[in-house]
Amino acid sequence: MLPSRSAAVLLIVVVAMRATRTIAFSVGRRGTTTSSIGKPTPSKKEICETTITGDGSAQVLCTVTEESLWSDVAIQAAKQFTITQRQKLKDLGALDIKRPIQITGEVLSEECGLGDCVFVAGDADDETSPKTTTNGDDSSTDTKIIHFQRHGQGYHNLICDMWREAGKPIDFDSSDPNLNPVVRPEFLDPPLTALGKQQCSSQRSLCSMLSPELVIVSPMLRCIETARLSFRDHLKTVPWVSHEGCREELGLLVGNKRRSISDIQADFPDIDFSPIDHDEDVLWDEYGDRRETLLEKSERIYDFLTNYVRNRPEQEIAIVCHSAYLFTLLNAVMDIEEKELRNWFLTSEVRSLKMTFSERE
Repeated sequence: MLPSRSAAVLLIVVVAMRATRTIAFSVGRRGTTTSSIGKPTPSKKEICETTITGDGSAQVLCTVTEESLWSDVAIQAAKQFTITQRQKLKDLGALDIKRPIQITGEVLSEECGLGDCVFVAGDADDETSPKTTTNGDDSSTDTKIIHFQRHGQGYHNLICDMWREAGKPIDFDSSDPNLNPVVRPEFLDPPLTALGKQQCSSQRSLCSMLSPELVIVSPMLRCIETARLSFRDHLKTVPWVSHEGCREELGLLVGNKRRSISDIQADFPDIDFSPIDHDEDVLWDEYGDRRETLLEKSERIYDFLTNYVRNRPEQEIAIVCHSAYLFTLLNAVMDIEEKELRNWFLTSEVRSLKMTFSERE
């Protein structure tokens, strides 16, 4: 009996996942172009047509078109998530929580969009430079420059985009793989797709102009692969560390379950995994068949920022993580006025901001 269309599509995706789970990376600058402000430009595609002229000779006419690295479906999904997830956070009261430490964020570029909402160290001035000030009551205000990046397209993103293109709704709260493809065991810690790697490589020139003193990555494979492609020029110059505090929401979705740290570390021995306490993924297992709630996730993010990021000695840091995580961070944990800065990230997108920690009175 022939497999169903959806089963055949899943089989193709899973086979491709296994074929692309590699250990070593060797990506050059070929194919990466940037504008004067460092914004990645779409890839180029040459289309040639041959016509026969009146005298019988052949004439070849070629035109160069731009191909976006982000599909209309992916862009539309990001716009929709911005609306629906912000409403969910509002309904839960997550947008109005006042925590002991206030974390504010300010955009560091006049323009904010895919790949150009970034901050280059050479542009620093007294107002944007990281610093620590002490008030008369011995409380301190700490400021850091943070470069956030979402991972490139993973195979779980691909299958979800394929469902959307087919007009098939996805119920991310369902444990039924016929309603929610990301609960399938085949999607355990999915790697980047070929397109995902291309997206991340397109950000390399941009990231090479940044000056992080530390790169923090989620322990998920797609984030590590993303960081090694986009921040490749910083691999040997600054420390790299992995932390559970910046991984995607826990529970139910197998695409958010990691492999054992011993396995990951064998593939990436140059990354420091010492902040992670457990070899197996006990955090994900604790939630079982339910998803981590938005409020639970916001508390985990707050703890990561105030107890880890704030206390790091580095003043400029790159953090490579996940879309739902970043959306919760920018909307429910930090106080940010610029609405564009709080929108859903596209895959591989980079945004820089000035992050300030201050004790509430």
